[in-house]
Amino acid sequence: MKANHRRYPANWAVFLGILLAACFLATAAHARALLTGTFTLTNNVHWGEAVLPPGEYSLALERETQTIIVRDVATDKVVAREFARSDYQKVSDSQLLIRVQGKHRAVYSVQVAGWGEIYNRANPFGTRGGGVEEARNTETVRIEVAQK
Repeated sequence: MKANHRRYPANWAVFLGILLAACFLATAAHARALLTGTFTLTNNVHWGEAVLPPGEYSLALERETQTIIVRDVATDKVVAREFARSDYQKVSDSQLLIRVQGKHRAVYSVQVAGWGEIYNRANPFGTRGGGVEEARNTETVRIEVAQK
């Protein structure tokens, strides 16, 4: 009886085709960014529903969806995804604005030089308690924007 050995190369060809397509899509996702940058957090910071621990992060503004994608630089894992907005007010620095309320910190604005404010969440703490004055404390984190 003769064994059919041609079946395995065909399976490998399908597997390699899928692998190449996945690599192409991952590369294309990074290429579609209108802007990219990096920033470093020294404290836990809330961004939308996510809590980002201290560490280095990359930020990309996706062209098609107008979405801000935040990735952990060490793992390249997406840790936050928020819709961007267009506000062409002139800003001189690229930075995250972080509101501090007690021991909690939350991103409420992303400003990019040459772009303006691309993210704003007026009340990043939602209904969580705390005084109004305490919530007005603000920290800034510099964003190193990559030149295109």
